[in-house]
Amino acid sequence: MDLSVFLTAAGAGRQETGDLAVISTWLSMDEVEAISAIRARVESVPAADIDRLELVLLTMASTHFDPAVRARLVKFYAMFKIVELLRFEKFRGFPADIDGTVRAFDPN
Repeated sequence: MDLSVFLTAAGAGRQETGDLAVISTWLSMDEVEAISAIRARVESVPAADIDRLELVLLTMASTHFDPAVRARLVKFYAMFKIVELLRFEKFRGFPADIDGTVRAFDPN
C-alpha cells in the first residue's frame, strides 16, 4: 500500500486547518491588529502558502453564515490582496486564475 497519497492529503488538511486558525485569530483582533497580522503573514510566507491561505480566506468570506463576519472577512481579503500586490509587485490574480482551474476549499 502506498501511503504517500494519504500523507499528502493529511498534510493538506492540516495546513488548511492551520489557515482556519490563522483567520480565526484575525477575527478575534481589532481592525488595526488584524491588518498588521495580515500584512506580516503575507510578507513572510512562501507563495504556495499565500495561495492556500487566500483560497481559505476567500471561501470563508463568501460563505460565512454571519453577514457582519462576512463583511469583515471581505475587508481582510481586500487587504490581503493589496499586501500581496505590494510584495510581488504585480497582481497575481484570484484563486481561479493562479493555476487556470477553479479551486474550492470545503471547510467540512
